[in-house]
Amino acid sequence: MAETLGWSVGASEAPVTVVEFTDPSCPRCASFYAGTRAALREEFVPSDQVRWITLTYVSGAFKNSEVVSTAAECAGRQGRYEAFFETAYRERGAWITEDAPGMWREVERFSAELGLEKSEFRACRDDPSVTARLEAVRDLALRTGVRGTPTWFVDGFLVMGDLPLGYARDFIVDRLPESGAGR
Repeated sequence: MAETLGWSVGASEAPVTVVEFTDPSCPRCASFYAGTRAALREEFVPSDQVRWITLTYVSGAFKNSEVVSTAAECAGRQGRYEAFFETAYRERGAWITEDAPGMWREVERFSAELGLEKSEFRACRDDPSVTARLEAVRDLALRTGVRGTPTWFVDGFLVMGDLPLGYARDFIVDRLPESGAGR
């Protein structure tokens, strides 16, 4: 189900699959995105060792999560999901405390910076299928034991938090075939 609800990078036939639940308003997710996650993806995705699936998860624990999650999904529909997250995390201080109208101004600014088609982006944010998709991710999170963010599964093994790179890397390396383990 994660394959249909998430945004994937990497070879579909990669020996290891990581499924990440991330809340774009979560400060630990922002840290994970820029640090450990970035390093893991840089090491394992281009070499076709890992397929990484990211699910936009509205945890309800952070302000503006629903607005920025909706915007991320809409950016994804225009092929700019990762670029949107990069911008949202980098600019987090500018939008995290905004009210809803101010938040929509911020995400519209991000969408313009990313070259998204404005009318398509605006139509998407009111599309009920986006809300349904985010609700389906929330349901999946509840069924799979997600209790906080970031949470990621390495071939189904639950990993929680923004872990140090060396420790996090072992979760992937231990599941790679011996020829690709890199140890």
